Amino acid sequence: MTQPLHPPLDRPARRREIVETARNIAAEQGWPAVTVRAMAARIGCSAPAIYQYFRDKDAVLEALAEDGRALLAANLDEAVAGQSGAGKKLRATIRALWAFSEVNRELYAVIFGLDGLAPHRGARDGLAPSGMIRLAAEFLDKRGNPETAGDLADRLMATAHGFICVAAADDFPGGRDKAFDLLMLTVEALLKGVVRHN
Repeated sequence: MTQPLHPPLDRPARRREIVETARNIAAEQGWPAVTVRAMAARIGCSAPAIYQYFRDKDAVLEALAEDGRALLAANLDEAVAGQSGAGKKLRATIRALWAFSEVNRELYAVIFGLDGLAPHRGARDGLAPSGMIRLAAEFLDKRGNPETAGDLADRLMATAHGFICVAAADDFPGGRDKAFDLLMLTVEALLKGVVRHN
């Protein structure tokens, strides 16, 4: 008896294949091209077969966003490794967020809701990743400042996100490099504006 050329994938492997296929289509053609039919065609199965693994397209996007959030967290952790001081770490985090949005545009879009997608940030209420909130807490604690860490982190994140969105649309006067330079100047102003309390 001959073995099939391509043995069937187990359930976790098939789910992984579907998620990676969605990401690949988005990276190549943009998120509007990611449909259940397109994923099925790329994988070589029927569209209803996708529903054996995910309830709908949004569940695929949530799984992809979960991967993206894990990769982003790892990138942010790597960016602050070896840095001393919460201020330097916060600046490094913003630079790493910018780099992530450039290298992993499709993941950034699905996490934060670009290209017509709803955000898939997870169950937390804030905009900023949890690592940024921890650094903001450290930064504020050193200054005895009563502002909440979540508020400072969200202000930094909203600032970065705004610059990232405008730059991603190729709509920033002076281009992406200018957008990044102005982002870092704005972050510097925000951090310097945190008043030290005794």
